[in-house]
Amino acid sequence: MNPLERLLLEEVPVRPDRPVDAHSLWTQQEQDRHWDELAAAVGRTGEKRPSPPAPDVDTEAAA
Repeated sequence: MNPLERLLLEEVPVRPDRPVDAHSLWTQQEQDRHWDELAAAVGRTGEKRPSPPAPDVDTEAAA
């Protein structure tokens, strides 16, 4: 067995499965905290977080 074949037999690490009860979307508090951290990182503390964009009418009609 050559080195490449040995490497291919190794298990590739993957992300663990998410718990069933885990939510997929961030809560409002998580979003606010993330925005505050981003603003602080770029020196814009106190910057108001933008509101999410309005849904696209064409996308909504297609669904």
